[in-house]
Amino acid sequence: MTSTELLRTEHLTRHFKIGGVLSRRTLHAVDDVSFSIGEREIVALAGESGSGKSTIARVLARVYQPTSGQVYFQGKPLSAFRSRRDGLRYASLVPMVFQDPFASMNPVFRVQHGILRILKLHRPDLPASQRLDEAARVFSVVGLGTDMLQRFPYELSGGQRQRVGFAQALAMRPKLILADEPVSMLDVSIRIGLLNLMAKLRDEEGVSVLYITHDIASARYVADRLIVMYAGQIAECGPIEDVLSTPKHPYTQLLLSAVPDPMAPLSQVADRGEPPKVVDPAPGCRFRWRCPLAIETCAQVTPVLAELAPGHDAACHVAQAGAGQVKAFS
Repeated sequence: MTSTELLRTEHLTRHFKIGGVLSRRTLHAVDDVSFSIGEREIVALAGESGSGKSTIARVLARVYQPTSGQVYFQGKPLSAFRSRRDGLRYASLVPMVFQDPFASMNPVFRVQHGILRILKLHRPDLPASQRLDEAARVFSVVGLGTDMLQRFPYELSGGQRQRVGFAQALAMRPKLILADEPVSMLDVSIRIGLLNLMAKLRDEEGVSVLYITHDIASARYVADRLIVMYAGQIAECGPIEDVLSTPKHPYTQLLLSAVPDPMAPLSQVADRGEPPKVVDPAPGCRFRWRCPLAIETCAQVTPVLAELAPGHDAACHVAQAGAGQVKAFS
């Protein structure tokens, strides 16, 4: 793991107004999220649907503006990228790979059309005579033959389309790729190849990856660090083997109990099944409705991340108080 910081969020928050014009209801999609990504590092952002993972990715991609908080890239706040040139440069350095790769391709044109346009827009210094060679190079890096450039998107398999998505991102010479559930629509037998590709991009191309997933098993296979999200907040984070071998937060334990992995620790936490409350949430832990370990403090005070082991943080009153020192709250 590198010690050089590439991207950092500080108290990142994104809210959405819901309901009619006169409604005051607010959806707290992301609340007070702070984390960092280093150079040549794969960070997995994991959690169930609605936890805020994709919202964070879209804020980092500048699709959404943060309600509050700040994002820093290479030490520079994102709010400073104001001109079109700065915005285009940032988009080149931090591209996004989507869950459905077919949606990012024009089905009317051959595959090479999209990647050549990307090279023309994001790398204007590259002569037109060299663009096709560069397209062939990045296709080779992601494990595709040059013949794929002449095919139409509908002629490619799901795994090949996703590799094209990574090739398009790589063509921009990125520093960080935002990969939003890139393997969730693929067969299990194909996923391993894409996970190996992300590791290859990190090790050989020096590209960092924010890997957004609900699959803890795939995160364990490829990531250096794990950030567990719940109801718009970080529940736990740290080196992935530390988090998965000694999970501190009951929600992380719950996630692990559902993983078909014989190496994963068994959880003593049972799911009460209550959905997270993210519309105008009251103070307190948002997981308390599902947590059998909740104490009275959990209903009154919102927990904050605290270091419970070197580099391993959790936002849990019970974990911070210590097992056996608390009274169960019903």
